[in-house]
Parts: sequence; C-alpha cells; structure tokens
Amino acid sequence: MNSLSPALPLRSAVAAVSAYGGMRGMIESALALAAQSVDGVLAVLVETSGSASRKQGAMALYAESGHVTGALAGGTLQQRLHEAARTVLANGKAIAVALDSRQDSSHTAMEADRGGGILHILLLPLPSRAAPLRDALGKACTSSAWLRLRLELGDDAERNVSFGAGEARIGQEMFAFDNHGHPCAFARHFVRHVSLTFAPPPRLALLGSGVESLTIVRLAHLLGWYAEIIEARADSLGPAVSRDADQLHRHLPDDLPELLAERHFDAAIIGGNDFEIDLGYLRHLATAGIGYIGLLGPPERRDAFLTRLGDIIATQLEPRLYAPAGLRLGGDGPEVTALAVVAQLQYYLAHDAHA
Repeated sequence: MNSLSPALPLRSAVAAVSAYGGMRGMIESALALAAQSVDGVLAVLVETSGSASRKQGAMALYAESGHVTGALAGGTLQQRLHEAARTVLANGKAIAVALDSRQDSSHTAMEADRGGGILHILLLPLPSRAAPLRDALGKACTSSAWLRLRLELGDDAERNVSFGAGEARIGQEMFAFDNHGHPCAFARHFVRHVSLTFAPPPRLALLGSGVESLTIVRLAHLLGWYAEIIEARADSLGPAVSRDADQLHRHLPDDLPELLAERHFDAAIIGGNDFEIDLGYLRHLATAGIGYIGLLGPPERRDAFLTRLGDIIATQLEPRLYAPAGLRLGGDGPEVTALAVVAQLQYYLAHDAHA
C-alpha cells in the first residue's frame, strides 16, 4: 500500500445539490444553477436591529423559480425576498431591502409587544457565466479556507453606482466584483462598507467505518459538512458508505501523518472494529492539531486504548478526546449513536472550535 494513495472522488456536486445544507449547500446549488446557464441571486444579511432571529452574515440563494436554499426569513417575508430577487434578476443589479419581523405572518403575535427586529439584506446578482463571488465561496468550501467579504453599502443605492460591489479574500487571493456581479478591477475605494467573515464548512475524518458511519455521513451532509473516510481494511466498506462519503482514503495507521499534513480536518471520529488499527490511529492523532477526537465504543475500550498508549500519549490526547463520543440523548442503535455524535460535534464546532 502506498503511503499516500490518491483520494477517490465519490460524488458529483451538481447531482447532489439537495443533499447538503449550510454554505456548502449554498455554493453547490449556485454551481448547479450556473451549469444550467441560470442566473442566481445571493441574499446576504448585512445588518440587524432589534430582536432579529438571524445573525449578520446569514445567506439565502434565489433563482427565477423561487427560493433555492438557505434561510433569512419565513412566512410572508420569504415571498418579499423572492420578489426582490426577481427585481435583481430583471435589472441585473444589486439592491437592498429592509424586512420588519412584525410583518412576518408567522411571528406577528409574538413580536407585537417586543418591537420586532429589522433585517437589512443585500441582494447580489450571481451571473451564470462569470461570478467572482460564487468562485470565492466555492474555493472557501473546497479548500477549507476562511472567507473575508467586504460589500459596498454607500449612502444612496439609487445614486451610488458602486452600491453592492465588493471583494472577497481567501488568504492572499482576492475576488472582486461590481454591483452586477461581474469581475472588475481589484483596486476599490469603499464609501461605506460592511465586513463579514465566514468559516469554511467543517471537515470530518472517519477513521475506520462501523455501523454508525453511514448515518454520520448523511447527517453531516444535511448540516453542510464534509465527511471523508480513512479505512485500512479493504473489505470493510459497504456500498452505501462508499457512495455517500466525500472522499475515501485507503491508509494504514502509519500513513496517517502524511495525509494530515496535506489535508485539514476539524474533527476525527474513530469508529472501526479493529482494536490494533484504531490504536495506531489514536497514537498519530495525539500529535495532530485536530481539536475534536471522538472514540466510539464503551468506556472500557477507551481505558484499554489509553493503557496501551501510555501516560505521555494519553496526556496529549486528554483535552481533545471525547470518549465515548456523543451526547447522552437516550435511545439505542447505530442511528441514535450517530445523532448523538453529530449533536456533540455541532456543539463543539459552535462553541469551542474557534474560541
């Protein structure tokens, strides 16, 4: 076996648009629209006031046919956003809208006494032919890179010809676009802008596949995460897991350091059925920079691993080792275990990963 065999691509972005959530679902839906020569509109929440239910930076994608993915508002406000998106598609130019949550049919009774909240939303065209913003979102997802976005708000959307233009940065690379969504020169003077930062979708490594693996992969996709399998046993993968995973890496434990040097993972879950192979994975993860290391199985299995690894490695693992992995939700079976693990991962990623 080679120390680092090529990763095997396992799915088409266009074919699986509806399987994903989050920013990943956003960009893969946008790519699917572009592949069909269909223009899109990206709605970005740039500012909130009052008791708004969404946070700055939330996004939603629209096409002529209606809402595609993402969510900024519900009830009647969703229809207003679709109408605004149609205006953008008709004029080919960015516009701004302000939505009052008190006008949302699903929240009126609740918000009446609290004053509601205002959502200030910028609707940006995504032309099917060339759209730097779409390219930037795509690269942020596939390269697991942070995206920094600056958008021109100006003083008057009607008179400011740059209103809705912006630039997206990924490391040292910049993607600049005008208010029609087309590529433009990099140098830009902003009159009044908003700066937004987006973390890339989380990327999970499942080291060894067990009965929970398929459900973990599918739940991860619903949340917009990437899930890759690292498997040493040639005959251990079922066809459904092989089909659904984003990448399959055929590696023995001693090959793991080279893979981790080339690929970023936010979390690792060890769920195989071979004690010695899993022990080897744990030994190498002790010196890796992964903040969440989940170990499936009972506490006795964890204790046996730590005893074999010794005090030094056990101390390196201790702050990051979740064993047994998963929240105590109650219930039984591989699907419940998978849900418990993904729920714990969601809490970790939202509260601890970037602390």
